[in-house]
Amino acid sequence: MALAIGANTTIFSITKRVLFDRLSVPHPEQLRLLHWRGDKQTAVSNVWGITDDSPEFGAPTFSYPVFEQLRRDNHVLEDLFTFKDVGRMNATIAGNAQIVQEELVSGNYFDQLQIHPQLGRPIVAADDLVGAPAVALISPGLWQRAFSSSPSVIGCTIKVNMVPVTIIGVTPAGFTGAKSVQAAPDLFLPLSSQPLVEPRGRNGSLLGASSPEVWWLNIMGRARPGISDATAQASLDVSLAAAVRSSLHPESNTTIPRLNLVDGSRGLFLSKGMFAKPVGVLTALAALVLLLACSNIASMLLARSAARQREIAVRLALGAGRVRILRGVLTESSLLSALGGVFGVALALAGCRTLPTLLANSWEADQFAIPLDLTVLAFTAGITILSGLLFGMVPAWLATRSDAGASLKSAVPTSSRRRSGLTGKTIVAFQVMLSTLLVAGALLFAGTLFKLAHVDPGFRTVHLVLFAIQQPESRYPPPQRS
Repeated sequence: MALAIGANTTIFSITKRVLFDRLSVPHPEQLRLLHWRGDKQTAVSNVWGITDDSPEFGAPTFSYPVFEQLRRDNHVLEDLFTFKDVGRMNATIAGNAQIVQEELVSGNYFDQLQIHPQLGRPIVAADDLVGAPAVALISPGLWQRAFSSSPSVIGCTIKVNMVPVTIIGVTPAGFTGAKSVQAAPDLFLPLSSQPLVEPRGRNGSLLGASSPEVWWLNIMGRARPGISDATAQASLDVSLAAAVRSSLHPESNTTIPRLNLVDGSRGLFLSKGMFAKPVGVLTALAALVLLLACSNIASMLLARSAARQREIAVRLALGAGRVRILRGVLTESSLLSALGGVFGVALALAGCRTLPTLLANSWEADQFAIPLDLTVLAFTAGITILSGLLFGMVPAWLATRSDAGASLKSAVPTSSRRRSGLTGKTIVAFQVMLSTLLVAGALLFAGTLFKLAHVDPGFRTVHLVLFAIQQPESRYPPPQRS
């Protein structure tokens, strides 16, 4: 039971975190993400971001001029805000060089998400003006790693891609930004600092207000009361068409992308495409393990209760009341269930801390967090404990209603014996079926892992060091093409 609680809690926590958890902001159900779709002749040709694999091309990214015009024309959502996860950056903190994850945000980002820093102040509109001093909010993880959670971090200066940046606040615990719920960026910088810290995107194109061709910014907004999503989408689609025509000047043979308004409560929700199938398989296996654990508990407790029928009959013959006997059986079952639950929680904690390390790689810090979900823990523990109590109490209750004299003479009525035998055989058959299915799946999985571990890459894999040199483009610009 302990193993079942631990394994199922870990897997169900992963499933909930990856596919069902929402952004850690007030009222995430109000958030709407802007997304566009087009065909092969669409006017948008330079996209930095995640694109979909559907027959119709599209992405949740927009250029800065398009964002400005959509924001000016917007009357159907709350104020639009934008953000962009620009990935890994060089940072020098207290004389130590390290790689950090950075997200560029508009000046109204924290205001619209209704997020208040646990220390310092948020990024505001004045910080997002051209020429404003470069400032940043840091995550609790970076605050603890680099500054030992010292309150004196406010006002400290760090260098991001050789650019001095002043720390003005620390984001609250659990806040992961607007991109996803799995990992939090180390730094949040205003969009105005982009020409200094990230002048070019990952595709080498110049970014910023002077680059209407590059579509790279993610845009969100909150729904307004009384305005449907269909109405908001239709209004913003008109604004998008006008913005594309004014910024890209499309030719006559190109098409204008169409705007879609989608749920933004889970951010960009990239984990759905990456983990939906494997997490679904793990969840199905976890459900089978949970069923097998419950059937094991049921068979053991039924066998134990059958063996104790004579004991219960003796107690009834000596004058013990039915309530007292049932209370004793309930206490015993509860104690066994509690012991299994304690060990299960310990295993679940170990699993939630161990599994994220399997997703780490050599280039990025281990930021994928799987907290122990109390709702999932209560569900798995409740199912397992309920099965223990049910199959521990029901046979005892039936034994107290049987004839004590017949039980003492070991002359149990034929109907009771047949019912008990059928119940036991049914549970055993169910266990054999589930065990066969799980063992077959485990053998296939182990065989796959063995083959992957013994793939010959064509070179010696021992004593190898993997490293990369990432120079700041603000100091080492790319070569100019003639």
